[in-house]
Amino acid sequence: MSSKIVLISDGLAFKVLAGSILFSSPFLASKASFAQAAAGGATTSIEQGSEAHKALKMEEPSFDTREERLKAKPLDWNSTIGKPTPPRALSPAEEEELRKAPPGSTEGGAAHPNANEEARKLHPNDWR
Repeated sequence: MSSKIVLISDGLAFKVLAGSILFSSPFLASKASFAQAAAGGATTSIEQGSEAHKALKMEEPSFDTREERLKAKPLDWNSTIGKPTPPRALSPAEEEELRKAPPGSTEGGAAHPNANEEARKLHPNDWR
């Protein structure tokens, strides 16, 4: 008598695995695409070994031994944070609009004109 217990058949295990991959792929693909988005400004390519690459390459400090770590200087935070930009000054027209605006939150916008049709198409069971 065999003591082997089968919880999931081979076909069902494959379907569960394939379904989970298909379900998670849009989420994973969308996150990767944000990281691959092109920069807003102009870009410059620098080939490895060129003069520009050598000019950009700096000597990196080594912290392999205790003596090298003790010789390391602490980071100067004031030189790395940069200078803060002052807040933008409002124009007289913007200041006047702020004075005239009622206090509190803004009112809601108009409803989407085809919202019911779209909801019936996407969720037909809820509209019976």
